[in-house]
Amino acid sequence: MRRLQHIGALLLLLLHSQRAYSDLNVQIGDAACPPDSLTSAGKAIAEPLMVFYKQNQTEGIPGKLTDTWYVAGSMFMTLIQFWQASGVEDYNSVVQHDLMFQAGENYDFFSANYSQWLGNDDQMFWGLAAITASEAGFPEVSGKPSWTSLARAVFNMQVNRWDETACNGGMRWQIWPYQAGYTMKNAISNGGLFELSARLARFTKNETYAEWAEKIWDWSATTPLLNTNTSTWNIADSTSNEANCKDAGNNQWTYNYGTYLVGAAFMYNHTNGSAIWLNRVNNLLDSTFTRFFPAAYLNGTVLSEVACEPILSCDRNQLCFKGYVAMWLAFTALLVPSTSDRIVPKLQGSASAISKQCSGTADGMSNLCGVRWYQDSWDGSLGLEVQMSALGGITSNLMLLSSQSPQTISENPDASEHHIDTSDDEKDPSASDPIETGDRAGAWILTAILAALMIGAVAWLLKTQ
Repeated sequence: MRRLQHIGALLLLLLHSQRAYSDLNVQIGDAACPPDSLTSAGKAIAEPLMVFYKQNQTEGIPGKLTDTWYVAGSMFMTLIQFWQASGVEDYNSVVQHDLMFQAGENYDFFSANYSQWLGNDDQMFWGLAAITASEAGFPEVSGKPSWTSLARAVFNMQVNRWDETACNGGMRWQIWPYQAGYTMKNAISNGGLFELSARLARFTKNETYAEWAEKIWDWSATTPLLNTNTSTWNIADSTSNEANCKDAGNNQWTYNYGTYLVGAAFMYNHTNGSAIWLNRVNNLLDSTFTRFFPAAYLNGTVLSEVACEPILSCDRNQLCFKGYVAMWLAFTALLVPSTSDRIVPKLQGSASAISKQCSGTADGMSNLCGVRWYQDSWDGSLGLEVQMSALGGITSNLMLLSSQSPQTISENPDASEHHIDTSDDEKDPSASDPIETGDRAGAWILTAILAALMIGAVAWLLKTQ
């Protein structure tokens, strides 16, 4: 009953808030048709997004974008969530095929084509796309492992990399010793695995995942990656093994806060309303609002990537972050209903702003979005990443209107998990293969042949003298 009352209050807030009209005609809070206006806006944004996707595929490989890999995984995560919230099926066949294609030979999102240069955060985002598919009830692929199994494979590989050689634990940023960043531990790799663990725990009801979520949170809180000892909690972007994880690269990024926040929300829901997790959700929500919703933008209701937006210096990764966070805020409102009254105005304000910002035209495309949502007209940025981020902002409002909490295995029994053997994909590509008996025999034969050749050569030289 209490949950129904919270949902009712959420819907009333959505239906009676101020109407906002703009280029995409998003009608926030209009009782007549807010879902229709949001769905139409989402489709208008997704159309050029898919054009950019085709244009940027590496040699036409499904799911592989030029000079990046994980961005396509996060794009599929966004499109799946848009489908679940809107019912728009236009992109399902592409998402279904390409997401499964990039699962690779072992269905663990660690294809031999890319594994030698991937970071833990790269693989993690594909795991989040897979668990999103399970929670959304996205169609399974006949004859292939379930989406949950793919997410579990990512989890299994990542927890095997939990590193206690420095800082008493934590996930390194990069996977292999030869990579720059291998000696760093960063917020998104640890927060991302925390989120994946929490979502798997709630979906499967397997407490092993919950135990790992607790472990990752507890370890993070011993480092600057999750500083809970200040009045406003702070999440640093990175820390280093050399300093025993006491130093901090303190750049402030929305997705670092978002992944710890939504993971805590899933754990709150999984634990049937734990006061500990509620306190964590509320503190992280306060921090997120304080840092990334500047008062100057529609009275603090527009999400902003404050570290790079003002001077338009965001790289292609940073351009994506706000879309994830908007959807994770919507999850938080649904899973922790006491937060909804605070979150809804922020997401509504962002959608109103997106509606005005996505007014660009170029290269025969329209409804192009920029990075500065708060700006009343298109800021000139264009590409897959800004379209995806804006779609996430619109989708977050559709998620609130649908009031559908993420499914669990009880609602989606087709998504049951089974074990995928990932051992073949966990070998360091720079390490030498172990010497086998056959190798020793081959080496002995080669040595014998070389010795015989040398003796023959010496004998010939003596004979010719």
